[in-house]
Amino acid sequence: MKLLCIALFTLTATVFAQTAAYTPQRTPEGLPDLEGLWQPQTNGAAYSILPHPPGFLLGAGSKVGIVEGGVLPYQPWAAEQVKYRLEHMETDPTGKCHYEGIPHAMYFAFQIFENPNEIAIVHENMHAYRIIHMQGQHPPKEYQAWMGDSRGHWEGNTLVVDVTNNNDKSVFDMAGHFHSDALHVVERFTPMDHDNIAYDVTLDDPKAFTRPFKMHFSFKRAPKTFQIMEAGCFEGERDQVHFNDTVKLSEHYDHELNTEAGAKKGGK
Repeated sequence: MKLLCIALFTLTATVFAQTAAYTPQRTPEGLPDLEGLWQPQTNGAAYSILPHPPGFLLGAGSKVGIVEGGVLPYQPWAAEQVKYRLEHMETDPTGKCHYEGIPHAMYFAFQIFENPNEIAIVHENMHAYRIIHMQGQHPPKEYQAWMGDSRGHWEGNTLVVDVTNNNDKSVFDMAGHFHSDALHVVERFTPMDHDNIAYDVTLDDPKAFTRPFKMHFSFKRAPKTFQIMEAGCFEGERDQVHFNDTVKLSEHYDHELNTEAGAKKGGK
């Protein structure tokens, strides 16, 4: 365990040093240029943001996931809701072709368009897009949306995006991990070199979690031959309820990984 901690610390220090030394290209206005097509490196986050075994609908599996520490600090009532969702895949909005929210939408290929006042992110999945406003304030909290409301600013070479006004319908993944309408997301896009962006996210949801938590992954610049394709989803599918008859994610996924208490119990 000690060697693992030393290795992780060394890797983090190396990445930080490389990032601090890198000066990204500039737009005509002198801002860091993030434009381009990007492919997320997500460790199977679309299936589960936590470490998970391989299995049907859980993909190839991941030993690390994207959540810092590998656990989610759900409140007891919310942990029970996760278990329910594992048994009822028809509750997953992905199967109904809805927008996926932030950060879920960032698990799939996207394109960035940038000017000084707005940054547009066009997602390949679900025909989704969002505008990051570099000026102005969030709308009143009564306004809620699948993709929330994004307001950005620059901290050196890092684009910081504050996302509020989220509804409680989007989810983090297909493994039952959800949030409430109190979700507040802060994203940090930091260029590491010309072809890689570090993506660090802090999430706070006092209705569902006992504390804020963090996610980490990165984006790799897509090859020149890569194209954003049209995502057709299920186009009018009305039979999601029968997902329940064919697969239960609870057969592939350890409930105890969902909470800090469960993780401690499993580590004894």
